[in-house]
Amino acid sequence: MTTTRSFLFLLAGARRDGNSERLARRAAAALPADVQQTWLRLDEAALPPFADTRHEPSGGVYPPPEGDARRLLDATLAASDLVFVAPVYWYSLPAPAKLYLDHWSGWMRVPTLNFRARMASRGLWAITAVSDEDRSVAEPLLQTLRLTADYMDMVWRGAAIGYGNRPGDVLNDATGVAQADALFVR
Repeated sequence: MTTTRSFLFLLAGARRDGNSERLARRAAAALPADVQQTWLRLDEAALPPFADTRHEPSGGVYPPPEGDARRLLDATLAASDLVFVAPVYWYSLPAPAKLYLDHWSGWMRVPTLNFRARMASRGLWAITAVSDEDRSVAEPLLQTLRLTADYMDMVWRGAAIGYGNRPGDVLNDATGVAQADALFVR
């Protein structure tokens, strides 16, 4: 039995068609034609601030998500692979990506979702751009996603890191482009 792969690209940058997104579109071009691709802009989702109610009288049981949160949940569960397309902001993930991950904490506590178990074995990837020639500044962002994959029993699949300061610069970065071209080919 062949399983069809489905990639969810989670665009987390504040700039449309920014360097991370350009690098991601380059990487996605290498995916086979039968792989479904869904591209979502996290900053367009009207996610409320996450409220941690684990220790309140409700016992930390969360209601099923509604609206944009439900749309993101459904897209997340429909994907075999999640790709965070996120420039490095202050050495970490941009706020929309962090807020999305915060909501995972609630989704894990919706009794009917079985979210954590359903996420197990899915692939987790990162495509990022840095504005520093020292690519190690991306390490905190990458470590956040690696630890997320470990905690959720997902599979960390890797990352492409491009350098670009001004819009479009990343496509002139031979190292980043080579990483993007090879990322999904393995």
